[in-house]
Amino acid sequence: MVLISERDRRKLEEFFRQRLVRPVRLVLFTQQPSLVWTPWSQPCQFCEETKQLVQELTQLSPLLEADIHDIDREGALAERYGVDKVPALLVTDGSNFNIRYFGIPAGMEFTALIEDIVMVSQGTTNLSEEVREKIRRIQKPVHIQVFVTPTCPYCPRAVRTAHQFAMENPRIVADMVEATEFVELAERYRVFAVPKVVINDAISFEGALPEHLFALYVLKAADQLEKDDAHLLDEVEREMAMEEGHEHHHHHDEFEHEHHFHRYDH
Repeated sequence: MVLISERDRRKLEEFFRQRLVRPVRLVLFTQQPSLVWTPWSQPCQFCEETKQLVQELTQLSPLLEADIHDIDREGALAERYGVDKVPALLVTDGSNFNIRYFGIPAGMEFTALIEDIVMVSQGTTNLSEEVREKIRRIQKPVHIQVFVTPTCPYCPRAVRTAHQFAMENPRIVADMVEATEFVELAERYRVFAVPKVVINDAISFEGALPEHLFALYVLKAADQLEKDDAHLLDEVEREMAMEEGHEHHHHHDEFEHEHHFHRYDH
């Protein structure tokens, strides 16, 4: 059974024909199905489906190439790319491998993947010039993890912002992490609502924040937050804390409680 319908295939073919400029590689790390299951060696839930999705996508444009690897057989290559779980999909022009998806980019995240492909092909982001300059100035390594679920309507925005940051600065590695596929990781980072963003294992927030506020958290994680920006971030965090105080109706034992802070939209 195909994953991309014939109707969507035709639309994507035309979309890619109009938008793609340079070749894009979809580097996928997957795993062979196993008949043996142990608590410390669990099978990959959606490796086969992710592989099929990548193969179907690369049939839609001559500028798309699938580069598929087995993490068990090619562990050294996975380690070089920083891949430690599967399925892992890297969207690259061949120079940087810091735009990553862990888990199948299905549901709402499929749109983020399509937009990332176009971004990498065109070599440019949609960030404002002010945010772009701040992100480019970052000198320290930054690792952004955006925890999502397939039905979260606000998650693609957070993923796309993180991936645009990674596009602007090779020191930034940005991951989409599908929370229901990597439950232990979600539990470790106390993911009770999505999107949840974790930066350098030290700073986190919930919600699809506008890019200029998201950037402040990244700058804070990199210890490059200027005084005025630090005051703004303190004010934002106070207001967010007040807002959370009015949301006791959320049940924090589920993933599917999306937070969106309309207050901070432009």
